[in-house]
Amino acid sequence: MLIGTLVPYHTNIFTKKGGLMPVFASYLKVTAEGNKEIKKSRERFELGKKNVEQCGGKIISAYYIVSRGEYLIISEFPDENARVKSMINTVQHGTVSYEVYKALPVNEFFKIVEG
Repeated sequence: MLIGTLVPYHTNIFTKKGGLMPVFASYLKVTAEGNKEIKKSRERFELGKKNVEQCGGKIISAYYIVSRGEYLIISEFPDENARVKSMINTVQHGTVSYEVYKALPVNEFFKIVEG
């Protein structure tokens, strides 16, 4: 579980039950296959963003970690099933490998620990 400063205070996206959507930190490592067409990175990112939105999610922020050759994507999804569906749609192309963590707002973490 990733705990840190990934706090979605800026968002107005709520689940059907009225709570904030779960936040996820995803690390996407470009595969050898993906590196063959690295100049299509922007195009692939836009396709990935569209996929996230079609699954009911939203990309909050996205970064390329230069020293690691990875993307860090901070996103929200209505539930775990939507996130998994988005992941499957992404990895089936073979251009990235995927690692994901659910992120809690620090105050939520404190409630759990102190409860």
